[in-house]
Amino acid sequence: MKADLPTSKGTIIAAHGRHYSVELIDGSIVMAYPKGKATKYACGDECIISLSGSEGRIVAIDERSSIFWRSDTYKQKLIAANVTMLVMVVATDLPINHSLTARCLIAAEQQRIKARILVNKSDLGLSDSIRQFIRKYTHLGYEPIDVSAINNTTTILNIIKDERIVLVGQSGVGKSTIVNNIIDTAHARTASISTKLHTGRHTTTHAELYRLDETTSLIDCPGLQSFGLKHIAPKDLANYFSEFRTHLNKCQFDNCTHTVEPNCKVINAVHNNLIELSRWDEYKKILTEIGR
Repeated sequence: MKADLPTSKGTIIAAHGRHYSVELIDGSIVMAYPKGKATKYACGDECIISLSGSEGRIVAIDERSSIFWRSDTYKQKLIAANVTMLVMVVATDLPINHSLTARCLIAAEQQRIKARILVNKSDLGLSDSIRQFIRKYTHLGYEPIDVSAINNTTTILNIIKDERIVLVGQSGVGKSTIVNNIIDTAHARTASISTKLHTGRHTTTHAELYRLDETTSLIDCPGLQSFGLKHIAPKDLANYFSEFRTHLNKCQFDNCTHTVEPNCKVINAVHNNLIELSRWDEYKKILTEIGR
């Protein structure tokens, strides 16, 4: 009779498609694989693995406090588990992808994950459009902070203290600089994992978790260009637009979609400049994508 393999608790600290880097409770890192074909795990999952030499198999995960993920009609991508804060990074030297920003914030709202915005590369100066962006999202309650990841890591560290954050943004906004400047072991850990995978040094091609101290950790993920929200129920979408909330449940029709109906309080708020037209347009676009 085959003896049962030893098991251990661990945390998934990197997701590489069908295999995962798992940090065990003793601090060692092993490569682990899922049971079956499903890739249903995310960076940040607390798991139990059965060990066989230097590898393991994931047999179970603990219940998640949150899951940050994106989805469209054809597929879904689990990005980070058990996070308490989303940090959305934009940069002063790149056009801001307003749709991506809005969608990441909606995904966080849906999971009750706190959200902040970092405007990186502030040492290059703030254009009028960047200042307008900061005012807009300050009004929405996300308190954008303009920083230079090269010159000022203290502000970033203060924001993320005692949180497990997921760091997201377009390619080129400086996420890697942020990670490398606030986490001394980032280069060494990336090289170690690359060796285990028999790959060379790389930019961020997969989600990866770093621990700053016992209560603070960061999940960095590859640059994003699009973000599907197919997993959100159409009837719930309006709840995740922070400025819509005070106008909801006051419309003439209980099943109001806030798109064309008469006596809709959201539409009235748009006409009265209480809700930005661009935000309402994004809402309607997402609603069409996820199905009314």
